[in-house]
Amino acid sequence: MAADQNAKTLVAGFRVLFGQKVALLFQWFDDIGRIAMDSDRPVFFNAQAADARRSGLVSPRPAELAELIQNWSGPRPLRLCGGGTTSRAAVADHWTLDLQTHFQRVEWQPADQSVWIGAGCRMGDVLEALLPHGRSVAAGLSGLPGLGYVLTGGMGPLSRQVGLAVDQVLEIHGVWGDGSPFALSRAADAGSLEWRGLCGAAPFLGVVSALRMATQPLLPLWVEQCVVSPDQLPELMLQAEASNASTSLQWHWERADAVQLLRIADAPWVGAQKIEGLHQLPPLRGSAPMPSRSHTDVVGLLGPAAAELWGVVMPDLCRLLQHRPHPFCSLACQQLGAATQQVAAEASSFVHRTAEWKPWITAAWTPGDAPGQRRSLSWLEEVWQVLQSVCPGVHLAQFHDHLPFHHKELEAAFGSWLPELRKLKQRLDPAGTLPTL
Repeated sequence: MAADQNAKTLVAGFRVLFGQKVALLFQWFDDIGRIAMDSDRPVFFNAQAADARRSGLVSPRPAELAELIQNWSGPRPLRLCGGGTTSRAAVADHWTLDLQTHFQRVEWQPADQSVWIGAGCRMGDVLEALLPHGRSVAAGLSGLPGLGYVLTGGMGPLSRQVGLAVDQVLEIHGVWGDGSPFALSRAADAGSLEWRGLCGAAPFLGVVSALRMATQPLLPLWVEQCVVSPDQLPELMLQAEASNASTSLQWHWERADAVQLLRIADAPWVGAQKIEGLHQLPPLRGSAPMPSRSHTDVVGLLGPAAAELWGVVMPDLCRLLQHRPHPFCSLACQQLGAATQQVAAEASSFVHRTAEWKPWITAAWTPGDAPGQRRSLSWLEEVWQVLQSVCPGVHLAQFHDHLPFHHKELEAAFGSWLPELRKLKQRLDPAGTLPTL
């Protein structure tokens, strides 16, 4: 209670929402696709975060951010919410730093065709804002995530051509965990520990208020969606591994006997449909019914080109998908490689530069169903164990400091870089104001 009172006093000059339930006010949305929202959009898209009995929400203006972080005396760690798509954007008995309300900046830079993106923007917002300029960015399969998508790596359908989104970052501005402002650039700081730390592990080190990214020409794409049986996946993945960098394969496995496939390329082929760019990308789940409102946790893995080994684990995966504890527990996967492998592992905190595949496991349960939550998380760990041999790495797009495998995923995400990363955190965030490593 005393900590909460200190926090209330500290943020007296900020807009604070105490324990408020945030209603979903979307005009329309799809599940893994684009989104159009009312001006009063909710801070938390993730249902688990929206339902958390948090202490409160602080919404500083950019000029107030450094003072807020420097003088923070509330419960630690302080939770961060940019896109609001992760389950840990809000946590019971903790405060959330809302970056959506006053960090809505998308600023085109015609001199070098880059774009400044504020911490409150979703990637779908950025794609739409760049359309009049005939440009695009290396966005992902969904327009929902915010800058966390970029700062934790950022992989999408064009990654094989242009690289990871984090590799397109030119400048980063924000505040370290100790409240010190920073303004780093790739040109001046690319060899520093701070730059490496921000590019892949920023949520642990500082609060990024804005970054500047390179853009690419807006060009048409061709897509094909189809349904295949699970036993076809290893052969289709093998073919994808042999394809050139202009194509990528994604799939979503939610029904025991059927997998939704999405192929994307920059040139037409028989059966493909033309779209004008990533802003028109169809949902990965295809025409599957929208999931009912549920709580979820997601673990992303990383592994090399080893499609033949997927055939070995497929029987166990089929068994687990047939016995999902909740209808919306699922396994999905997207292809990396080519351009993403041309960057040195030491250049960023995304160290898995040999990765060709990123599968992600979604555990889902009905809100308030504690036994169902335990069953689904246990199922997630079983799937993870089966995939360990083919995808030993972790993509830490979402972290789980509330779950027993948090340290395991940190070690699998950062590998031998983790000890140095922890030293960097101790220097930049000595009080542990931001999430722990």
